[in-house]
Amino acid sequence: MSYLITCAFIALDFITGLIQALATGTFSSSVMRQGLFHKLGLLLCMALGILVDYAQTWLELGATVPVAGAVCAYIVIMEIGSSLENICKINPDLLPDKLTALFGVKGDKDNG
Repeated sequence: MSYLITCAFIALDFITGLIQALATGTFSSSVMRQGLFHKLGLLLCMALGILVDYAQTWLELGATVPVAGAVCAYIVIMEIGSSLENICKINPDLLPDKLTALFGVKGDKDNG
C-alpha cells in the first residue's frame, strides 16, 4: 500500500504543477517533458528500493535495512513540499503561512 500512496503523491505533484503552469501562463511542453522524466526517475528509485528489499531476503548484502520504505518516505515528503509550492503559486492566499512553514515551503505572495 505504501507504494500506491507514494505514486498518488507523485501524481498529485504532477497535477498541481500542470495546473500551476496553466494558471500562471508558464506552461511549456519541454518543461513538462523534463518533469515527467524526473517523475520517472522517482519511480525507478522506488523500484530499486523494492528490489533491494527483495534481494535482502535472498542475498547477504552486509546489512538488512528497509530501503523501499525509506525511499517512499523521502519521495512523499519531497512531493508534499513541491505540491504545496505549486498550490501557493496557484492561489497564494489558499494556504496559511503557518501551514507552509510547517513543511518548510515559502509562499510566493510577493511575486503575485
